[in-house]
Amino acid sequence: MLFAVEELESEICKLRGLLQMLHEDQPDVLEDVFEFHVGSLISHAAPAHHARIRACAREMLLAIQALPRRGDEGGVDFRVMPELLARPA
Repeated sequence: MLFAVEELESEICKLRGLLQMLHEDQPDVLEDVFEFHVGSLISHAAPAHHARIRACAREMLLAIQALPRRGDEGGVDFRVMPELLARPA
């Protein structure tokens, strides 16, 4: 099944949001997720659009990777019992 142009644009917007979240939280998996989703988009697009999709997606990835990342300052500490980790055994 091929996506209509509107559907393809919508999926690319979703991919952009996902990549921005991964850039902040899990940059180590960013490129793998990117490749998977771009492959999926291409599989649902007409062959005449494949090169354009790849080029636009690559530009998007590079732009997202160029964004500064927030530091962990002021982040929430999710450890359940941090005081137990600090004590000597």
